[in-house]
Amino acid sequence: MHPLLDFDKHSWSLTDWVPHTDMVDHILSCFYAVRRDLAASDLPSLHMNPDEKLRSLFLVSFPCALLATLLYTTMCWTSKENVLPGTRAALVSLYAFITPTQSFWPPQYLSVARAAATSTNKTIRLPLGTLYSDLLDDVVQLRYLGEHLPLLFANKLSLPAPIRLQIELIWWWRLLCFMFSCYMRSGQRCVTLITKHEGSSPPPPYPRAVEDLADTCPASTPPSTLFFSMLYENSPSVSLDCVPYHALEPAIRKLQTTLAPGSHLTIGLTTRAGPAPHTFNDPRTILTALPFLPRAYLHGRRFKTAGAGGPSESRTTTPLFVTLPRVLALLNSGRAPLSVVLVRNVSAEYAEFLRRSAHALDDDWEIRDAFVRDWGEGAWREERICTMWEAALVDAGLLAGWAIVVRKPE
Repeated sequence: MHPLLDFDKHSWSLTDWVPHTDMVDHILSCFYAVRRDLAASDLPSLHMNPDEKLRSLFLVSFPCALLATLLYTTMCWTSKENVLPGTRAALVSLYAFITPTQSFWPPQYLSVARAAATSTNKTIRLPLGTLYSDLLDDVVQLRYLGEHLPLLFANKLSLPAPIRLQIELIWWWRLLCFMFSCYMRSGQRCVTLITKHEGSSPPPPYPRAVEDLADTCPASTPPSTLFFSMLYENSPSVSLDCVPYHALEPAIRKLQTTLAPGSHLTIGLTTRAGPAPHTFNDPRTILTALPFLPRAYLHGRRFKTAGAGGPSESRTTTPLFVTLPRVLALLNSGRAPLSVVLVRNVSAEYAEFLRRSAHALDDDWEIRDAFVRDWGEGAWREERICTMWEAALVDAGLLAGWAIVVRKPE
């Protein structure tokens, strides 16, 4: 067994408490003797003076309190001995999923393992906030990030004990705050057209730090690169992920009027997928929203998307609520409707692109050093985790990427 899992080897057993049974019997006999003395007393209890009442109360309550303490302690030790094998088994399953960066398990994971040992189905319920913050702080690391995360999001991860994520209430508050900030940005109705990238490969999804960019988006959210997928060579392109959901229809109407007659346009967007994809109170809402939430390292910093050549675009809550039929209906309606030439699911290509970008942050020392120099080591871990998180959501079937090619009639 791994040394990290070998704990409490000197724990007490129930045999250590056998000599104390004589003391318990002695206390009980004293308690019964006190009761007999009080019953045989010539003075009725109603005529006892305050000192005698206090003395009698003490004689009765003290043995009871001592007996309750001994019983509670015995029960705790007995419970610990009973759950110790289950706790070790839960830690073995956790160790197959995550690895502590120190030589011991953090206390929060010991608590999670003990809770799993005492549960009826032995399910390990890992708080999302604990896992996410510890990954960013380098307290733990995922052993097989690309393989285990999709199974975890699909509630199919068992190593061999089932591991499930537990969503805390604070995440719903963060999502509501993000929705409010996007609503305040709903006046920004324009969308940025991205022309063909002059290079052998599309730019990475993470931003570049700049010092002289005056017109930057105040929201510290990751830039969208859905249009840098397999259909990247089709230009110009636009991403609806960067359009606030409440401004989606005005943005499409403006796009219809500004597009030149006879020209083509590739529209990229991300939507939720899977069973009941648009139920707000579903825990999967938080899982899919996490990569769209504001990056901590971008707060108050100026940045731009690599290759965009202009002010940075920021993703909004639109992928959480928009549907493909709604977008197609908006494109085909209005005073200047567009003809839909092609609708293609590019989820597999986009997930592969995200994985390549995350691996570049890991394996390419030039990219890694440049990112750490611009943003810091904590930002490097956050960007890597969030990029792989989004790729795992696509692999798990919770997110879908779409590319729509439209043409404006002449």
